[in-house]
Amino acid sequence: MTSLLRVALDTYLNSFHLSLSFSAEEGRTTVLLGESGAGKSTVLRLLAGLQHPQQGHISLDNIIYFDSEQKITVPPQERPFGYVFQDYVLFPHLSVFENVAFGLRAQRLPGRLIHSRVGEALERVHLVGYDSRKPAQLSGGQQQRVAVARALALQPQLLLLDEPLSALDVQTRREVRQELQHILAELHMTTILVTHQYLEALLFGNSILVLDDGRIIQQGDQRDLLEYPRSSYVAELIGVNFFRGRIMRYEADGTCVVALQNSDDRSFEIFAALSEQGQEAVPDIGKETYVVVHPHSITLYQSPPDASARNLFPGTITQVLRLRSGGPQSREGYVRVSIALDGLPDEFPPLTAEITEASATRLRLQQQQRVYAAFKATEASAYI
Repeated sequence: MTSLLRVALDTYLNSFHLSLSFSAEEGRTTVLLGESGAGKSTVLRLLAGLQHPQQGHISLDNIIYFDSEQKITVPPQERPFGYVFQDYVLFPHLSVFENVAFGLRAQRLPGRLIHSRVGEALERVHLVGYDSRKPAQLSGGQQQRVAVARALALQPQLLLLDEPLSALDVQTRREVRQELQHILAELHMTTILVTHQYLEALLFGNSILVLDDGRIIQQGDQRDLLEYPRSSYVAELIGVNFFRGRIMRYEADGTCVVALQNSDDRSFEIFAALSEQGQEAVPDIGKETYVVVHPHSITLYQSPPDASARNLFPGTITQVLRLRSGGPQSREGYVRVSIALDGLPDEFPPLTAEITEASATRLRLQQQQRVYAAFKATEASAYI
């Protein structure tokens, strides 16, 4: 029978309201993705029992660790959950062995069992032979693995990882990311991992929950987030233009016309192709709809083009950013252009276009320049 983590949390922390529920399957990694202040680390502290929700339920494999209705609250030290903190919290004066053994000694286990557990944990994170070293003698990645080993030595049924790579520099993060992937794959342990890095969510998450202001605004696997973002936050992370509106009508060729929400005069409409998202029927008129457009699908003009583009919007350039496609010595590149579109509601971010450097030079693009942005209906994907 598959073990299942079931979580329902509802609590206020001053003015912050956390309200969410989710489940996580045995042996899989569930990622909590969101900006700072979204509530990700709070969820981990509530799971670990370091804080208690006002209402909720936490159970693993049908064993209840918190239930507000039944008045069940299992203390942190009695929950079989391993917690790896963001800054690792290693004791600098203790050896690797003693750092890993710390929780076991607190449980007053026999010395022989402690040695066995520590040795097994160090082997699982590939640190055999590092027993006598102090944290200052280790790399950032090795320190992280010591923190993971300390959690594993307690033989947890659930592993909680709070921003496990954030304390590392960029180069070390790349190396450790791969190491941690291998470790989690070998452990086959139910894991909840918190991050604000989209790439880490894609790499580690069998299931990804996007949090915003204490709520889950989207959940799914990597493909769901890549192809069907449901918030401007996720869209910005993956680098696409994102719109939310309602279907106003369908054209003869099946193209749907989406009017953006909160537009004063409903004059801002986008022609888009309906995505094959597995829906059994065509969405009804008035249905709330999301539209994404990739920046490289957008063409810029100095004046309205002769061709009658279905999506053609005037606007003002707010930023021009030149990016290289190769290494530092590469002469090839592209230009990312941000355009504030006329008539676009204030809550929508500028449209982002990515064009070749040659096109940008020909158009002599610069800030405050007036341009026309165009994209085909077939390049705009609408989904519910």
